[in-house]
Formats: sequence, structure tokens, C-alpha cells
Amino acid sequence: MEELQKLANAFHSNKLSHAYLFEGDDAQSMKHVAMEFAQLILCNGNEQCELKLRNFNHPDFTYISSEESTIKKEQIEQLVRQMNQLPIEGTYKVYIIEDFEKLTVQGKNSILKFLEEPPENTIAILISTKPEQILNTIHSRCQHMYFKPSDKSHFIDKLVDNGMNRAIAEMLSSYTTQIEVAKDLNEEYDLIELRKVIVHWCELLLTNKPMALIGVIDVLKNAKNRKLQLLTLSVINAFFEDMMHAKVGIENNFIFTDLKPLIKEYTTRLTLNQMILMYDQITEAHKKLIQNVNPMLVFEQIVIKGVS
Repeated sequence: MEELQKLANAFHSNKLSHAYLFEGDDAQSMKHVAMEFAQLILCNGNEQCELKLRNFNHPDFTYISSEESTIKKEQIEQLVRQMNQLPIEGTYKVYIIEDFEKLTVQGKNSILKFLEEPPENTIAILISTKPEQILNTIHSRCQHMYFKPSDKSHFIDKLVDNGMNRAIAEMLSSYTTQIEVAKDLNEEYDLIELRKVIVHWCELLLTNKPMALIGVIDVLKNAKNRKLQLLTLSVINAFFEDMMHAKVGIENNFIFTDLKPLIKEYTTRLTLNQMILMYDQITEAHKKLIQNVNPMLVFEQIVIKGVS
């Protein structure tokens, strides 16, 4: 993998940065490269050391992830305390934060201060599939690693081979690139009904804004927790991305393949700039939801600030 090779070259030529931001939509690949890179920095071929790291038992290594919709400030405060200590087994300390965009505002501010004045020989690896939700001040303090887009069609086919409805598999590909996450969501929730509600709400956004405002109640009745609300925003985002693709004549990247004729029809209602404005509103909604703003307000703002 060429991303790992670039990082290995930096390590061997003694040109490590204090912070890396991994960006892309293939979370699995980014996690794999992050672990391999951490292994190289801390172990450099020592098998016993590598085993400890893979089991998350290495004293100079910290890995932060969360199944919740946010990474709490307390997790970051504990990380900062650990990373401020001297290395125990080697020269470096390394920490990885998965889904970095999940940090609360307080958590982002805490990590920003840490990135501004990092302890010597401390390496941060931040992973994000939604880098647009990360503060510009954090972007500016990291070396960026851009990962190639994942093969969505392969991901969708794999889910279908596992018995998932294709429309649902396509919908989930807008939210995750991890097979197990997608399967768990499909088993736990009625995603067929959720998809119907989302598509109907997107149509109301385009045709009847007063009814779209009322329709927020129906959306949140089906997206009843933070995980489903974030999924819903990703799917709404995909709907408007499909519109943008149709507008410029790119049709091989559609998420809603069964709705192509409908989406093409709706593209006549908006200019490309209006679609981009809607895309920006949905990105802003993601940020607000992660910041624990009331979901009703978040979705209402999409209607109010979106385009006619």
C-alpha cells in the first residue's frame, strides 16, 4: 500500500511529523495503515513489541475509538495525561484517534492545545472519513495523508452476497465502509422503512418546504437515536450528491440507483450552486448533531436554511 510506504520512508529518513491526519472514505484501510505505522515507530520489527501493540497492551501506545456518536472530552483528557509522560519502552509515544470528527467541541479544543505544544517524540495519528467537520486550526497542524476512495460497488456487492437488500446496502455505503458495522445496523433497525421516510423527506425539501418542516417529526420518529440520525444525514447527503452527479452527467457513482429517473427529474429544480449550498447545510447539520444540539432543531435548520 503506497500510503504506508510513504510513511515508512519518512520514518527511515528521520522525517516524522508530530501529527498526521488520515483522510478518506475507506476507514478499514486507514485503520490498518495507522496500526502498521504505529508498529513501525514503536517496534521497528520487534515481534514481542508488535504483539503487545496489536493487543493494545503497549505502554507507549494509546488507541481511542467510540461506538457512540461522540468521543468524550474525558477520553481526550486521559489521553493527554498519558502522552505527557515519558516513553517507557522506547523513544516515542504514539496515539491513534479513530473517527476524529466525533470529538466534541471541548475535546477538539483540548487536542488542539496538545497539537500546538506536543511533548517531544509524541506522534498523533488522526483518522477521519469526514475531514470537512474538523477545525481548520487542527488541519493546519497536521501532515495530511489522502487515501484512495474505497470501491463502493465491491462493498455493496459484498453486503448483497451476505443477503442484504441492494437498496439498503447502497444506502449504508453512504455511511460506512465497514462490513460488520453495516450488517449490525441492518439487523438492529428497520432500514427499509427509514429509507422510505428519508427519500420522501428529500422530495418535500425540493417541492414543499412547509410540509418538510412538519415532516421532521416523521424523520425523527424513525431515526430515534443519534446513530440513526447520523445515518439519516449521510443518506440525505447522498441524495443531493446523486443530484449533483446527475446534473454534471456522472451516473456511475449513484447511491440511489433505483431512483435515477426521479433524481434526474429533480435536478431541473435546482442549480448546481443550490445543490452545493444544500450539501453545505447537511455538513453543518452533522457538526451540530455531534455537538449534541437538539436533533429537531438540527433537521429544522436544514429546511429553513436550505434552498427552495
